[in-house]
Amino acid sequence: MTSRALLWILLGAVGLAVLVAAIRSNGIEAGTLDAGDYASLLGLTMLAALTGASVMGMFRGRAGDAVQAAIAWLAIFAFLGVIYTYRFEFEAVGRRLAANLVPGLATEGVTGAREVTIPRGPGGTYSVRVSVNGARAVPMLVDTGASSLVLSDADARRAGIAVDSLSFNIAVSTANGQAMAAAIMLDKVEVGPIVARQVRALVARPQALNASLLGHTFLDRLDGYEVRGGRMVLRGAN
Repeated sequence: MTSRALLWILLGAVGLAVLVAAIRSNGIEAGTLDAGDYASLLGLTMLAALTGASVMGMFRGRAGDAVQAAIAWLAIFAFLGVIYTYRFEFEAVGRRLAANLVPGLATEGVTGAREVTIPRGPGGTYSVRVSVNGARAVPMLVDTGASSLVLSDADARRAGIAVDSLSFNIAVSTANGQAMAAAIMLDKVEVGPIVARQVRALVARPQALNASLLGHTFLDRLDGYEVRGGRMVLRGAN
């Protein structure tokens, strides 16, 4: 293979990459390329020509080495292209793996920054880490049958709520039977990227609740939630 032929192959490959990039950006397809776009294409073409000339100078008289180097670089660029193209899928795999390794850890979905995916836990329950009033996030059970967000005594204290001054005068049904709770207003409730402010909630008496419940006073603030593929998806309001 002659040096001239190799140069044309390199320039053709770079030109094709530029053309594909332009088409993927809908510039050519939509007929919306402006002067700036054409200037960018011209600059890239000139850069490709200079790069090709430099490569030919480095490998003058060594066409075989030049071909091997070109193939190696094309393979590297192809690999990086695949990683970039499927970056959201790789990110989702990593987050799901983290969610399975750390119970109660929510994972942001790939369809939007305000979507949270929760893996199903033992017994078919869905546990997610929730931060209340900016405190360290703690696991809560998502309970679509609970009319309110209910905090256990320990989680309420962790959130800085003065539990000892509350009036426990509201009867609620729990897994342990009937219990008394106190009504409060939470400044902020965070589940991953989903944030709700001024959320009505209840605080259960000490020892009345083993785990806090994420009920409808929070769930009703969402755009929606659903269970699919063994996972619960929460979609935050825009």
